[in-house]
Amino acid sequence: MTNQELNRDIKRLYNEINKASIKADDLCYAYIEQAKKEFTRLYYADRGFQVLTKQSILIMLHLNLRFRIVPLHTFGIYINL
Repeated sequence: MTNQELNRDIKRLYNEINKASIKADDLCYAYIEQAKKEFTRLYYADRGFQVLTKQSILIMLHLNLRFRIVPLHTFGIYINL
């Protein structure tokens, strides 16, 4: 996965979750469970946040705070400043 693809997929996931959260039915909750799997795939693709843009990092942080996919005490622990 290239850097552009990773950032593009994060933005796409964020937009799809926002579209799904507008609907308040059972399909929304099923999609969010699938989105959690996609989030973990994208998170572990670059745990050090070396290739993510600022916007992608903020999106990942927002989604993790919203759904608590990765425990907060370990989210971004391998970041290289």
